[in-house]
Amino acid sequence: MKIRTGFITNSSSTNFLIISKNELTEEYLFRKLGFIEGGQLAKQGHDLCKEIIRGIERGGLRYHDYDTPRYEEIKEVFGDVAAEKFKAMEGAYSYWGYTDSDDTPFTQFFTTDSFEINEKNFYINGRACVW
Repeated sequence: MKIRTGFITNSSSTNFLIISKNELTEEYLFRKLGFIEGGQLAKQGHDLCKEIIRGIERGGLRYHDYDTPRYEEIKEVFGDVAAEKFKAMEGAYSYWGYTDSDDTPFTQFFTTDSFEINEKNFYINGRACVW
């Protein structure tokens, strides 16, 4: 048996899917996530939005080899509800990516839980947590 006595990390990540009738920008995402400009969590909200956009720019999902969001891949990773939302919002902007526990502290908190926002013109699914 080996016993490690140094620093040990257990990194986690959350794959997410965003479907939106509007093109995704930091300001738009900030509002859709419920942050308020000038509010007590405005700075953390902007940091989180930047990390989400950076997660999209990394390309793809963590531990999956898919390039772009398509119905079957969405169904496999995020489930039936997300796949049907994708189909219902045909022509909308679709993004996916991941955040991880190595990001900013607020994003680390965001990454350790699953979440979903389901509105008429905006959908985000962060239920694909990888530990």
